[in-house]
Order: sequence, then C-alpha cells, then structure tokens
Amino acid sequence: MTMPPAVIARAARCWRRTRDERGPVQQRLHALLAPLGYDMLAPVIDSVMTLGEACLGRPLCRGCPFGPDGDEALLCQLIADPDQLARLAPCRVKGCPAARRLFAGALASTSVMMAMA
Repeated sequence: MTMPPAVIARAARCWRRTRDERGPVQQRLHALLAPLGYDMLAPVIDSVMTLGEACLGRPLCRGCPFGPDGDEALLCQLIADPDQLARLAPCRVKGCPAARRLFAGALASTSVMMAMA
C-alpha cells in the first residue's frame, strides 16, 4: 500500500462526515485527495467504505465500538492485507455473505489501485 494510513484515516473521516451531511461524497474526497496526488482514489474510497458498512452491518467511523480511530485502523489493516477479512471474528461481520464477498473484492481492488497511485 502506498497511500499512508493517516491519509486513509482522513479520507474515511471525510467520507463519514460528508455522508452524514448528505453531501457529494466523491467530490469532497477528490478535493481532499487531489493535492496529495491520490485524486483517482476518491471513488475507490467511497466504494470500499460503502461496502464495508454493508459487510460489518453498521456505520463506519461513527462511534466505533473498538475505540477512537478504531474503524480507520481496521480499514487500514484490511486494505494492507485484504485476507484479514476472512480472519475477522464472525460477530464483527454482520452483513450477508454476499456483502462480505463484495467487500473482500473492494479491499483487493483498493490495494491494487493504491499501489498504482
């Protein structure tokens, strides 16, 4: 992964804030990421966050039960090693099996896109 974890965390928080405000998510992510050279990752982050919520069955980056910055850290770990999703405790993955498969694919794609950025 070439995108620093701190940038992933900032993008995740931006995504959450914008979704809660019902704002233009990809536009705001692009505005955040473009000056850092990661502009093409705005739709990637939007997708992985949306599918992550479906897989985990709860809003990400809002009152994470694993502590402050817990979801951001989890997201960074899963992007760095998408195979970790298979090792998550079943109680943490509450979405349907299809959502889990889609999220796994999104994580793998995110890793590839970040390596290309």
